[in-house]
Amino acid sequence: MFEIWSIDAIWISVAFFFGLLAKKVNLPPLIGYLAGGFFLNFIGIAEGGTALHVISELGIMLLLFTIGLKLDVKSLLSKDIWLSAGLHMVLSILAFSALVFILSFFGLSGMGGLSIGSAMIIGFALSFSSTVFAVKILEERGEITSYHGNLSIGILIFQDIVAVVYLTFSKGVLPNLWALGLPIYLLLIRYVLVWFLRLLDKNELLTLFGFLSAFVAGAFAFEFSGIKPDLGALVIGMLLGSHPRSKVLAKQMLGFKDFFLIAFFLNIGLSGLPDINMLVVALLFAMAIPLKGGLFMLILTRLNLRARTAWLVTLSLSNYSEFGLIIAALGYKNGMLDEKWLIIIALALSFSYLLVSPLNAHAHSLYQKFSDILMKLNTKTDHPDDQPLDLGDARVVICGMGHVGRAAYHQLTKKYGNKVIAIDYDRMVVSSLSKTNKNIVWGDTTDFNFWRNVNMPDAELIMMTMHDFASNNNTALALQKCSNTKVKISAPGYTPEEHSSLKDSGVDYVYNYYSRAGSEFATGFLNFLENRENEDMET
Repeated sequence: MFEIWSIDAIWISVAFFFGLLAKKVNLPPLIGYLAGGFFLNFIGIAEGGTALHVISELGIMLLLFTIGLKLDVKSLLSKDIWLSAGLHMVLSILAFSALVFILSFFGLSGMGGLSIGSAMIIGFALSFSSTVFAVKILEERGEITSYHGNLSIGILIFQDIVAVVYLTFSKGVLPNLWALGLPIYLLLIRYVLVWFLRLLDKNELLTLFGFLSAFVAGAFAFEFSGIKPDLGALVIGMLLGSHPRSKVLAKQMLGFKDFFLIAFFLNIGLSGLPDINMLVVALLFAMAIPLKGGLFMLILTRLNLRARTAWLVTLSLSNYSEFGLIIAALGYKNGMLDEKWLIIIALALSFSYLLVSPLNAHAHSLYQKFSDILMKLNTKTDHPDDQPLDLGDARVVICGMGHVGRAAYHQLTKKYGNKVIAIDYDRMVVSSLSKTNKNIVWGDTTDFNFWRNVNMPDAELIMMTMHDFASNNNTALALQKCSNTKVKISAPGYTPEEHSSLKDSGVDYVYNYYSRAGSEFATGFLNFLENRENEDMET
């Protein structure tokens, strides 16, 4: 028992220090977790103990559950998603299979002897993009609900469904008879879960409800029916996603999801140590990343999406996937692949993260730098992601209509009336608030082309009220590229570092959440006491 717990203590410590090291060199912590897994393998710890294995499996289920909570189900029916994902998968499988088979034919790096079927399995594994990576990147940039964020997630969901169907049927075991009752079960369980979701108001019970929904109502029920449990967690998340409290639930589960995924990335590193031949092949796959990204860019722009949308989607999906490892593992189990391919694909996955992470960190600035070239890919037809070109006679522009944005909108309309306009890149928010007669339009304020092309002759103030620093700062940088001396810019900040960055990005007034909240709270309380004393004196 002591040995098991000591191993778990070791991997938790290693994950922390390697994650911290990655963060210090401006890489996502998940790169550090991968490196930590290889380090553990190097020092002779090839297995991570019971906790690591269990937490790793739960992490993927919880990730898919939280994705389902945020997913707009209707968006999956859009041809921009299913057609682009389907075309990209077919072309990627053909391209990577051909590459692997050619390398095998020449016997490069000990790859001889691969059959066409084995090459197709490897190509299939490499055609997927990492759900874990893309979601983390979009969350860090605050773009999970943006147009390109929804498009990226939709494509990933399409890929995940294909993977789950493949894994289910490739086992040679069909779902059992209980699967026939799943539609009725899902109708009933949604009613029950929504009832509980309305009832719960305590955070600790809400967290437990999230685990119950994902692992019991979703994963366990699907596994009992002979279907991959991951799909069950995703479906239950999608069923709850339309409820108003689903976002609160997703936020509540965020920390647990992040911790569980640490174990998943450590497990990748623990899969084995590479030799020089494996490194060469993995590097060749990493060099093929531009091919994978180029296919996304070409397909999305041919579907009449703007080059900027295609660029941001491409960067978030130009990597290899954790599902590729799962598919390769199944190929090994079925005797189609050698064990070395698990390590090669794990290395290729790691290299793809190392290659694409810095590009995603500077996605907006890179687009601004190369926009003249990238915009040549735009078609001449109307784009479904076209943004408004005229804000009319608005004097105040509010960017982001969350809780802070709505409060600011309410306050400013008292002075400026209908001269206040709001912009949000969540279409559901825009649709909902438009029905309440709010003056709101859809648009992505982090896009410098939006500010360069929009007509707002009377604008005096731009307030950035988005819930994350990255979106506010990116908006400020976009505005800086299209400066208008008349317009004053304001944004909120929590830390001195955020204040400094926003000032450097051209923000005129930075609202300090913590210091101002305390002083305004005290002022409001004093006003309350003063009014109470006046009332007592009058009586």
